[in-house]
Amino acid sequence: MNAEKLHQLTAHSGALYALAHGRTPNALFSAGGDRVVAEWNLELAETNAFAVRTESTVYSLLNLDNKLIIGTSNGGIHVIDLETKRELRHLKLHDKGIFHLFDDHTNSRVYACSADGSVSVWNPEDWSLLWHLHLSNQKIRRATQNSDASLTAFACSDGKCIITENKNHQVIFEIEAHEESCNSLAFLPSGNLITGGKDAFIRIWDSNKGFSLIKEIPAHNYAIYDIIIHQESGWVATASRDKTIKLWDLEFNETPIRLDRAKKGGHLNSVNGLLMLDDNQFASCSDDRSIIIWKVDQN
Repeated sequence: MNAEKLHQLTAHSGALYALAHGRTPNALFSAGGDRVVAEWNLELAETNAFAVRTESTVYSLLNLDNKLIIGTSNGGIHVIDLETKRELRHLKLHDKGIFHLFDDHTNSRVYACSADGSVSVWNPEDWSLLWHLHLSNQKIRRATQNSDASLTAFACSDGKCIITENKNHQVIFEIEAHEESCNSLAFLPSGNLITGGKDAFIRIWDSNKGFSLIKEIPAHNYAIYDIIIHQESGWVATASRDKTIKLWDLEFNETPIRLDRAKKGGHLNSVNGLLMLDDNQFASCSDDRSIIIWKVDQN
């Protein structure tokens, strides 16, 4: 397995924290510290004629049914119509940053994870509030669901991973996942859970045995900020504050491929987010204000 850089996209004037799929398969949205959401044409490696300016730093993005949902550092959630570019809703439940947004296609819900320690769950049909879950006294950094959408796992900055069942959102497991903040997580095709933390470790948890620890790996030199999985091709990518991305096999048995500045033309600063694209490609965004498009080759 190997990976090569296809494009490096630069136009933002601040660190980048959020990526989302664009209006077409060959486009993506990006946002961060400059408070501007931009859309990129990946074939031309340039910005499209689309921009949304927000009142504060953007931490999270979600493209859902031709609507762009934007989570900001002051706790605001903006819903933008992508055809008219008009704001449809400004949801003001949280008073601290929205670190992650994701949609539950099975149950038609949008989840917003906040630095106030709570998660709001919204109906995207009318943006009514379905649940407001107070899960932690610390930040909720990220969330993920298993393949049948029966469980949701939440990464918390106190190092815990909290797992709820999705019918009534009751907490069923609470894992002491990392010594410091648990920043990222994802469910593997096996159903097991992988977490990444400020301690730079990856840990894998057995979903069939009460999420007991299977394996721990000293994966990076500094905090791990994001994890994505290409289930069909069988690889995992991790992004870190140490300025690198690493590619792993699903069993984490082989030596990872390191995507850094020196050998691969990678990022100059912390890698904050990853986004899976089509055709075995993915995007990364960084404190260096750029986005890199990568192509994974498994031959």
